[in-house]
Amino acid sequence: MTAPHRVVAVPDVPAAVLGWRTWRVGRRAQQRHVLFSPLTGTPWPVARPMVAACASPRHTPPGDTCPCGLYAVADTTTLGWSPSDHEVLGVVALWGEVVEGERGWRASHAYPRFLLTGPGISPEQRAVVARRYGVGVHALDRSPRDLARTLARPAADALRLATDPADVADLLAEATRRREPVVPAPRRRGWRSWLTA
Repeated sequence: MTAPHRVVAVPDVPAAVLGWRTWRVGRRAQQRHVLFSPLTGTPWPVARPMVAACASPRHTPPGDTCPCGLYAVADTTTLGWSPSDHEVLGVVALWGEVVEGERGWRASHAYPRFLLTGPGISPEQRAVVARRYGVGVHALDRSPRDLARTLARPAADALRLATDPADVADLLAEATRRREPVVPAPRRRGWRSWLTA
């Protein structure tokens, strides 16, 4: 018997802030379907929000004068990348305590909305990641880093703010001028349902 799912409290903000960020998927067999922060290597939890942590006992993340928190940006050309052929680009919903900066936001809570993967991620991997995280995973014919560098700001903003998975697929096809296979997002249940509202 599995343990019952913990109910997540309603977020502190009326709506999530949506931003671009990067991840990578693991290379080892047991990590091939897990999203990791590219710079810290922190795994993102499945079916529950990522919650920011800070070594300072003086505040909870994100601190006003501390760089702690979960990051996302508005402009894809300003993203940070790790050296990996298992890169993932995506839009993340941020909520709870959110601090706005020059290039984007830092937040206390986050969860992916949709993911874009390159040729280094197999169709089987995309399908399992989509199923595990409950989000759409779109295949690209080039690296996510290359798309991020060349994605025009109006197209990036339209993709970032899209709420319907079909709109994401259409906007992505238009932005890349080539339709790519999409693993549809599973039906949303529970706490994640407000992320698409």
